[in-house]
Amino acid sequence: MRVPLFDLAAQEQAVAGDVLAAVADVGKSARFILGPRVEEFERWLAAHCGVAHAVGVASGSDALELTLRALGIGAGDGVVTPALSFVAAAEAIAATGARPVFCDVDPDTMNASERTVREAMDRAGKAGVRVRALLPVDLFGRCAPLALESLAAQEGLALVADAAQAIGARDEGGRASGAVGDAGCFSFFPTKNLGAWGDGGAIVTRRDDVASRARRLRAHGAIEPYVHGELGKNSRLDALQAAVLLAKAPHLASWQDARSRIARRYQAGLAGLPLLKLPTSPEPPAVHAWHAFVVRSPRRDALVAALREGGIEARVYYPVPLHRQPCFASLGEPPHPVAEEICRTALALPIFPALRDEQQGYVIERVAAFFGDA
Repeated sequence: MRVPLFDLAAQEQAVAGDVLAAVADVGKSARFILGPRVEEFERWLAAHCGVAHAVGVASGSDALELTLRALGIGAGDGVVTPALSFVAAAEAIAATGARPVFCDVDPDTMNASERTVREAMDRAGKAGVRVRALLPVDLFGRCAPLALESLAAQEGLALVADAAQAIGARDEGGRASGAVGDAGCFSFFPTKNLGAWGDGGAIVTRRDDVASRARRLRAHGAIEPYVHGELGKNSRLDALQAAVLLAKAPHLASWQDARSRIARRYQAGLAGLPLLKLPTSPEPPAVHAWHAFVVRSPRRDALVAALREGGIEARVYYPVPLHRQPCFASLGEPPHPVAEEICRTALALPIFPALRDEQQGYVIERVAAFFGDA
């Protein structure tokens, strides 16, 4: 049996009629850049997150960079972000001229914690780096801890949430992912829990000033047509992508329910296997978005090979921590042992709303057989 990591075609088939009709409407209107469809999606996303503003941009990476710029982060500043993540957060920090300051992560949640962030801040201070912002990541769909919001407030730091993997999640206070701190950033890459038919991203914020500046920065820094108050970039959410996202938005809750159900079955079916650590579910009112179901084992590489041999796609998230990436070698970061250990042992099992019961049963069977043969 073949089991992909995710099956976009199966999910898109269920919504293709609505999405194609929405795309056709955009074609008839010929309003392709910004316009009413983008504004409607921005209103929906702001309401979903419980904030005042949403600003559609070209990608999740741009959302991070433009948010940092809108908050005044730039050359000479330090921004603390976890060493275990996709490169986009650290890349966005560097793109503003600021310095990524990497922190280790909690061994259970795999997210940054108050302790690891404080350690990174102390280290930066001793090196003469002025930390001005925190950029935690809601990794694999689990919101970073609320303690970071209190820490940012105590230290007078900006707080930007990388919620690219976490739409549909809720934090320990029951707030939607992205609603914490000064702003949250989303990606609508096709494989995300709410995915476009191409690239797309958005910034959500309660702050009028951040929203206003982000809107200016996404359109070349223009304050009126052909008059530019600052250098921005061309980073506008396409109306076609906004239409796709609006057509899919009503399905987000049911897709989230399906992901949660699949995660619970994995947790039950794989419980107690030797040398296998499973991800935990947060206590209510927190909600895990389950963008990825990431398990850990010291026999990771052999397990990945065995699953792939059986037709199951398993993926390693992430093989190299950010502080050991060649592009950041010049920073001279110290070891971050938990992040490094996770990079040696973690793998993602298939999880997507259209995953069939028999497919998941086969994955559980093959994982159990691997450890049974050990």
